[in-house]
Amino acid sequence: MGHFALGEIEWLEKQLRERFDNLVSRMHGRPMSEADLKMYDLTGERRIVQPGNVRIAVDDFATILKEIKATLGKR
Repeated sequence: MGHFALGEIEWLEKQLRERFDNLVSRMHGRPMSEADLKMYDLTGERRIVQPGNVRIAVDDFATILKEIKATLGKR
């Protein structure tokens, strides 16, 4: 059983939440403009998602998970 300072756990939790929020934000992208919808002959609400931004956010999220595992997962 490990013993950790509350501040360390709270810092890891804060980092996890921030990186999760960033990932979800990148996944949602941004709305397509009316001009783009007409140009591509699309209907309904569409969003533009940048794959590179999603990949970076996923890697960043994975990094904090590894850090949590390395810090709190010690025996």
